[in-house]
Amino acid sequence: MFLSVKQKTVKLTQTNKLSQFLRRDGVIDNADAKDTRTITVSFASEEPYERGFGVEILQVDNTALTMDRFANGLGCLLYNHNRDVVLGHIDKAWTDGGKAYASVTFDTDEMAETIYQKVVSGTLKGVSVGYVVREYVEVPAGETLSMASGTIVNGPAYVASNWEAMEISIVSVPADATVGVGRSEEMPMNVAIKQLEKKEGLEKKEGQTMDKEKNVAGNTDAVEAERRRAASIAELCRHFNVEAGEYIEKGLPLEEVQTKVLTRAAKTEPPTATVEVGTDEGDKYRDAATDALLMRAGIAVKKPAAGADALRALGMRSMMEDVLSREGVSNVHRMSEDEMVRAALTGTGALPGILSNVANKSMGKAYEDAPTTFQYFTSVGSNVDFKEASQYRLSEAGELEEVKENGEFKHDELTEGSAKKKVLTFGRSFTFTRQMIINDDLGALTRIPALYAAAAKRGINRLVYRELTSASNYSAANGNLAAVPAAVSLPSINSGRVAMRKQKNLRGEAMLNVVPKFLLVPAEQEFLARQMLSSTSDPDAKNSGVINPLMNSMQVVSDAELDAIDAKAWYLAADPSLMDTIEVTYLNGNQSPTIESQIAFDTLGIRYRIYMDYGVTVLDTKGLYKNAGK
Repeated sequence: MFLSVKQKTVKLTQTNKLSQFLRRDGVIDNADAKDTRTITVSFASEEPYERGFGVEILQVDNTALTMDRFANGLGCLLYNHNRDVVLGHIDKAWTDGGKAYASVTFDTDEMAETIYQKVVSGTLKGVSVGYVVREYVEVPAGETLSMASGTIVNGPAYVASNWEAMEISIVSVPADATVGVGRSEEMPMNVAIKQLEKKEGLEKKEGQTMDKEKNVAGNTDAVEAERRRAASIAELCRHFNVEAGEYIEKGLPLEEVQTKVLTRAAKTEPPTATVEVGTDEGDKYRDAATDALLMRAGIAVKKPAAGADALRALGMRSMMEDVLSREGVSNVHRMSEDEMVRAALTGTGALPGILSNVANKSMGKAYEDAPTTFQYFTSVGSNVDFKEASQYRLSEAGELEEVKENGEFKHDELTEGSAKKKVLTFGRSFTFTRQMIINDDLGALTRIPALYAAAAKRGINRLVYRELTSASNYSAANGNLAAVPAAVSLPSINSGRVAMRKQKNLRGEAMLNVVPKFLLVPAEQEFLARQMLSSTSDPDAKNSGVINPLMNSMQVVSDAELDAIDAKAWYLAADPSLMDTIEVTYLNGNQSPTIESQIAFDTLGIRYRIYMDYGVTVLDTKGLYKNAGK
């Protein structure tokens, strides 16, 4: 990755402020899209950039830059970093000569067409990349670092050696003039390599390279091998924050260096990063405005952002005036309501971002608070896609058998069972209209997402109970159906406990001794169920001195969904952490709804869509028991 350096690596964690979302701006040099609507964007370079913690330099090559989000045409082209204003898509992205390029194609909607024409005409020349840095290499003052592109970094500086590009935007105010749309390559890769080779030769004359490399000068294979050794040692030392120069200069083999570095790392505490990056003022304002609107709508905010109290009294018109004034709009106070709404929604994206944050936070709280019960007795699973997946269960191993003298070991085979689980998508959409904004109907923005979020969680709850009560799960053959229907009582509950304990494994040999943890009853039976399991004495006994052996042995779960299906039947369920029963499967483990927004040109508002990907599957019926009741 690097050719020569005295450096230390600053690794970032989720708690380190360096790992925040950052932005780099550039300019559009030229855009000649003709009729294809496709242009080339130069969105990142190795140009130094002054940040609060010092000079930042992006290492722009395939070893440092991750562009997975731009692959296969999945990336989006935005306007002013506003995720709600999508101009087109990213066709492909690549690096060359210390620069990062992308081929982007504009959409044909009104907004995209407007920005596209401004780009082609040269009115808009800004392009910007939003990115996250995961690792820096610190170059101290007085030291230099040579990057693969030929860029020479003079310390003090921080080189982003592991960073990910998150999105590309056309912007109105550029900063870094070395990147842009249609910019030609200033230095082809072969020229950069030659210059780098020349610099390495100068360093050799100055005595800065290793004696070993001097001895193999002219031997191409040996030089290449030495470079690979040095690069491997530098990479190893970088990960453990160890100075690599000593090991490289002594000519130590990589295996020996590995041993020394690992031994050293085991004796020392890992270094902590001390570099910090402050939050952008625009982000601070959006956080404060979001919390202010939430509090004004009656939603409690535990730790309001700084400045939220000052903005709390602002109505929607005053908020729009404040946002537009911050964006440099001079005639805000003379605008009509319609003009102000249009300007606020199509500006830099501050207002749509604030409103989307409000909708998202109100949705999250409503989902968390929704009154459901399925989460008590179900397990959580994850599928990586929407294809049907199998959940396999292996039987218990057979008991060890006696092996007589000179006897043979008896071969044992494990049987297996499986359940099919699949994730589906459930969603709705709604619009926060121009009329709602003008009428200052903030309640609609918080209430509607909350209603849909609660409905999403109730949908999972309903599906779980539908699967729980399915007749196909219970039968005499399965050993999990009461032979004689009975109301909730100590004897009937005990019969269920005994039946579950006698369940056998897939071999049909060993007893599983399944112990029920939950008593699931309709709302009409909740009082009786709690009485049966909470009383110190037997509620059915005439003598109060007879103890209740089932007191506090199970948790009562009552839900009205059972009343709607069968108000008499009741169920027992095992602990899902000990025995497979019912699983709620989420796409990639995401257990909350997703809300997305888009500027609605037809209604001049913000259109939102809420969706969630999940499925419910009965994995094994041995941990479930049903009594039809009476």
